Amino acid sequence: MAHAEPANKSPIVTPPAHTEAYMDMSARRGMWGGFGHFTTWGSMLVILVIGYAVFTLTMGIQWIGALIGFAAFGIAAGLLMGMGGAWVATVIGLCVLAVFIQVLIWLGSLLL
Repeated sequence: MAHAEPANKSPIVTPPAHTEAYMDMSARRGMWGGFGHFTTWGSMLVILVIGYAVFTLTMGIQWIGALIGFAAFGIAAGLLMGMGGAWVATVIGLCVLAVFIQVLIWLGSLLL
């Protein structure tokens, strides 16, 4: 009869009390840094989209005025928080998308 060979593993050693569990500290700092970037980007995107919708739909502000205002706010806030050029490109891309959607709305209203 065949039997399983015992594994040559050492017993699990508990870390000393002064260490932060088993996770490497640079990996932990990287994880929290990534979480912070994700949270910052997500929060800013939600603020811009919801703010633009509120200003145009409920307050009666013209869409181009709200678009310029929120683009300026988004770029300024992103630069102050150190979000970099990728954030500026994202805000500009969202502005281009908003103009494209408004053109489609205008063309659709011409059909009515």
